[in-house]
Amino acid sequence: QASRVAQPKLFPGGLPIVSPEAMKAVLFATLVGLASAGSLKARGADRYPVYSPGAGGAVETCEGITCKPVDCKPPFKYQSPEETGTCCPLCWADSIKVPGDRSWAKGVSGGVGMNNNADPILCRDVVC
Repeated sequence: QASRVAQPKLFPGGLPIVSPEAMKAVLFATLVGLASAGSLKARGADRYPVYSPGAGGAVETCEGITCKPVDCKPPFKYQSPEETGTCCPLCWADSIKVPGDRSWAKGVSGGVGMNNNADPILCRDVVC
């Protein structure tokens, strides 16, 4: 004889009947999750840290970061961390024009043309 598997009891709409213990466990897990999310928000964990020079304490986000010395060549100018809001100084240029580097495109053919058997009207300007 084939073994019979117990079918779950269902509400008239087809939803399974859940025991009160299971509902309590789900409710408890939901409340714990909400409480931990709320405590993280209260501590400011929902935002990115903001560098505030001289603020000290828990606001200091550059703790443990070591900066290398920078030597700024013109047209770049030295910008202190207090001026830029970063942990380390920067070399900054207000306006600088740099030509586009297209040296990588040497020898590139432009792609493979359309298949000779393709419809020239439907596949106009096709390049792979």
